[in-house]
Amino acid sequence: MSEKAIYPNPNRAPKKFTAKSLHGRTRVMIFSYKDLHRFQNFYIKVFGWDMIEAPIALSGIPAGDSHPGMIIATGPAQYDYEGVTPGHMNAYVIHAPGALEKIGAFTEIDMEAPLEETIHKMLDHGAKLVLDKNVSTLAKPLDDSKQSWEPHAVIEDPAGNHLYLWKCPSSRTWDELETEYDIP
Repeated sequence: MSEKAIYPNPNRAPKKFTAKSLHGRTRVMIFSYKDLHRFQNFYIKVFGWDMIEAPIALSGIPAGDSHPGMIIATGPAQYDYEGVTPGHMNAYVIHAPGALEKIGAFTEIDMEAPLEETIHKMLDHGAKLVLDKNVSTLAKPLDDSKQSWEPHAVIEDPAGNHLYLWKCPSSRTWDELETEYDIP
């Protein structure tokens, strides 16, 4: 890197997660498909990715549906959803009955702050809340009470990218290690 490189905050050290916050952590990427066979054919034959049907807890779709949600990974795909494991970069794939979903990050947000508070902070910084199902199949009204692996809200960042926001369930304990990032 050039010594003359310009950074927004050149004197700031890289941010570390605080002891009990994974706010902003990307869990997986989200893709969408129109034709599952065509989607699988491309990613399996070109990249050798592994794919399994997503459990209903993640997709909201019953097993055996003709348009399943899929978990895909560099290999092997498994039900842990962790895109942070080296060599195991998971993604989640959904059927798009309308327009294809923008590829975007399934991003964890603050467990302790209300969903509305986090979204208002994003809106204050130039984002848009996506509520129109024609823009995103995953768009939905805000509901802080629903605890699942489905996205809680869809945000369009100032550049037009989509972030699929997720709040960790209140049952999350910090005594149970979830990934290497939780190790003190």
